[in-house]
Amino acid sequence: MSTDPSPRFARRPRQRIRLTARDLQAVVAVFEARYLTNRQIGRLLFGREDSSHARQRLRYLFDLDYVRKREAGPNEPDIYYLGLKGRRYVAAQGLCDRETADRVAGVAGDDVATPALMMSHELTLSGLYVSARLQCQRLGWGLHWRNARWLELERLGMQPDGWLAVYTGADPETPPRQAYLEFTAAMPTGPELRGKLARYRAYWERTRVPAAVLWFTTSRRKADALLEAIHQDPYRDCYLVGLIEDSAAFLTAPIWRWGDREPGHTREVVSWIHASSAALG
Repeated sequence: MSTDPSPRFARRPRQRIRLTARDLQAVVAVFEARYLTNRQIGRLLFGREDSSHARQRLRYLFDLDYVRKREAGPNEPDIYYLGLKGRRYVAAQGLCDRETADRVAGVAGDDVATPALMMSHELTLSGLYVSARLQCQRLGWGLHWRNARWLELERLGMQPDGWLAVYTGADPETPPRQAYLEFTAAMPTGPELRGKLARYRAYWERTRVPAAVLWFTTSRRKADALLEAIHQDPYRDCYLVGLIEDSAAFLTAPIWRWGDREPGHTREVVSWIHASSAALG
């Protein structure tokens, strides 16, 4: 834990705290996303980012070691990751085994070199997780999410930023809509980008199970550059490129430019899933 003497980073003894179903939902959400801020948890589970009730319940979870906080400055948000009891809880719920829970959980940041840009990247993906959860909740859909660390442990041969499966059908036998997630803020070099596409291609040729890739970036110029590279790839029809600023309803909103379109079709956008029919766009 932090050596900061502030009560913000010091756990307090707690007795007779009864955890609610929503408290435990917060524990599972932190496990799935790996990191979540207090504002993201407020938005996801308490109806507003600045919820004082969310802050109080997170304080209880922190004091009981269901969640822990990363090192943060006075004006920075609280960033939560799983504590020991949280890791044991998700394992007891059958979400993974104990070893996986320990390896997927986030880290404190005081003894591990985690640059600020890397943490910003992580929290951008956490924001996508929150948006996906809220949209699935509104539509009555199920969601399965794996963060980048979980995918890294699977040794896929490529390193996506995330993966999700959306269960849109009332019939539990209906196959989910699956996609990998990529977020590019700083554009890679040409060789780096071609290498990333080649690793996806090799994985799909090995598994024979191509899937959508929802690729976010921060500007139209970067999106154009990604689409230009993607259009040369034989699996270009798997890729959808959109802007992170449009991600609030990214599952169903028509925000995506499709890699299989000719580069001149700059204004044509599609949905990944049509909310009305649960069909691929």
